[in-house]
Amino acid sequence: GETCASAYLLTLLDELLQQEQKSFYGDLMERIVYNTLFAAQSPDGRRLRYYTAIDGPRSYWKNDVYCCPNNFRRIVSELPGLIAYRRGQGLAFNLYSACTLETRAAGTVPLAVQVETDYPASGTVDIRLDPARPATFPIWLRIPRWCARAAVSVNGRPIKKAAAAGAFLTIRRTWKPGDEVHLELPMAWRWIKGRQAQAGRAALMRGPVVFCLNPARHPDLAGANLRKLALIPDSIEGPFPDETVRPGGLKARVAGWKPGVHANIGVAKPNLVVELTEFPDAGGEATYFCVANPADPRLEDDELFGA
Repeated sequence: GETCASAYLLTLLDELLQQEQKSFYGDLMERIVYNTLFAAQSPDGRRLRYYTAIDGPRSYWKNDVYCCPNNFRRIVSELPGLIAYRRGQGLAFNLYSACTLETRAAGTVPLAVQVETDYPASGTVDIRLDPARPATFPIWLRIPRWCARAAVSVNGRPIKKAAAAGAFLTIRRTWKPGDEVHLELPMAWRWIKGRQAQAGRAALMRGPVVFCLNPARHPDLAGANLRKLALIPDSIEGPFPDETVRPGGLKARVAGWKPGVHANIGVAKPNLVVELTEFPDAGGEATYFCVANPADPRLEDDELFGA
């Protein structure tokens, strides 16, 4: 989508989340931030895209004098404000990022918070709460829709309350300085069914991150029609470390068929192994891929639809 549209949509979702307190808006936020927004900027930070294509070559705008640079800079500067929100007497955690913050809880009690995580490389999140004195107040943790088996513990003890996907989990207790909340959000690979123009195809996701193919990494695909590239969903390997897109980034390897054997996919012997990298890969050109069986039950509907 257009970089300006991504910025304004994040601003709108921020307001909706505060007004309606629905975790769905946070699910949309992280999808936008870790994919479209970060893909808009060149790795050297010098150029921006007017829009970032899902399929096909991506290009940077030829100069700096247009709407997207200012909107991009503005929304990036506002991202820290989307991490957590004061809600009533407590604090709601929306985006998971390593950070420190200071606020007040239970009315007037000063509260310092430290979050340690490498999210979205993993779903491990540790939150330390340091109220100035023991105080009773709630915290809310957004459990993403893509995570069906979240686990939460406080000071090493699992909480009894179920952590339902697609909702805020409420933990209300008397918090003491040094209390620690541990959140584990298992990130399984999932293949998402394409819709409309992408019907019959699938895209690879892990947590909130979409993966794509950069043809520059595969000289044997030079000039190939990537829309006819077919992959085997259950052949996926990884995640493997990949520092080419971002520090701490990841990639996957998937077997498949080069364009030209499309009519025989599922029958012909696989003749290709590709690396899929995170969507902000500057050279990414393909996101949805043909699969042997579009009705494969292992392919999932996008969790954001029908929410």
